[in-house]
Amino acid sequence: MAFIRARTWKNGRVVYTVRWNDPDSHLSEDSLQFDTEPEAEAFKRIIEANGGRLALAEKVIEQATVDGPTLAEAVQTHIDHITGATAYTVKRYRDYLRLHIEKSPIGARKIKGLRGNDLRAWIVWMEKRGKKPKTVSNVFGLISSTLIGAAREGFIPANPCAGVRLPKRDVAGDDGEMTNEDFHKIRDAIDPHFQPFLDFLRGSGVRYSEATALLADDFKLDVAIPIVRIIKVWKQNDDGTWYIGPPKTAKGKRTISLAPSTVAAVRPLVETAGAGTVFRMKRGGVMTPQAFYNRAWQASRRAVGLEDKVTVHSIRHLHAAIMLGAGMDMYELSRRMGHESVQMTVELYSHLLPDAHFRGAEVAQKALEL
Repeated sequence: MAFIRARTWKNGRVVYTVRWNDPDSHLSEDSLQFDTEPEAEAFKRIIEANGGRLALAEKVIEQATVDGPTLAEAVQTHIDHITGATAYTVKRYRDYLRLHIEKSPIGARKIKGLRGNDLRAWIVWMEKRGKKPKTVSNVFGLISSTLIGAAREGFIPANPCAGVRLPKRDVAGDDGEMTNEDFHKIRDAIDPHFQPFLDFLRGSGVRYSEATALLADDFKLDVAIPIVRIIKVWKQNDDGTWYIGPPKTAKGKRTISLAPSTVAAVRPLVETAGAGTVFRMKRGGVMTPQAFYNRAWQASRRAVGLEDKVTVHSIRHLHAAIMLGAGMDMYELSRRMGHESVQMTVELYSHLLPDAHFRGAEVAQKALEL
């Protein structure tokens, strides 16, 4: 806390001194003197809002002389003018703004005054709040897109996010590393109704939203190389309702070869699906993420002591590890996983890349016999 002390000099002049403790200072008490009480009160509010740190308070004061929008205002404008995004994506961006930008040390900063070091300080702030690298990266991407647009329109000379390194993300970082042993423990513990679904996730590597949107017509099981076509996903509106739409990117549409063991697991469900989705809840309802989590996944994961280690998405990473371990090359894995670029696949899985390179359903079958 800061406080103000008024003092009258012999000549009658009154000065107002703000006193506080700066955690970054070696002094027992810091102080600044002002000629008027309103100036002292304004500074007191600023220094308290910045945790007593004079360096941060000075940046805020400096920003007051800079024109143009704040970062929070610029991000809001950017979101308001996004085209081609789903309602759910827009809602997620608004949540990022509310939780991780407006409340951050740089949310009220004018974009003209932002520098690379400010973005680095924001990353540290996010990490201190326990935010995972994936979340930091996602929010940083929204900030960077906003500032790229601002630079393009001439509001700022360049994007200060350029050259700022993000926390490293890896396959185990946000979703938990799953081993084959972990998978089989959860599979054995889960209701048998859901076992073919888990087998399919492990054998195909598709995302949850892709798998649960599949219809019988998306499978071709009685051909030389059985396949499944990924052409749609479940998406969520901003009001929480669900609908089926196209994948987010063109690379998301793809054809995946299936091993015989995966075919055997899903065939009964494909043949009895009718016009509905192949994978459904035990009583026939749509397998929304929340329904599956509450009625099947959480209990089985907890039963085998893996509640805090793995997620459903961990099965997708397990699939990638299996494929690379059996010899699939990085380019083919990228196509199989539906990544937007091979670089994304390399960043996630390069540490798993083996020396041998093989292809197709034979690779999948050999790996899934583990």
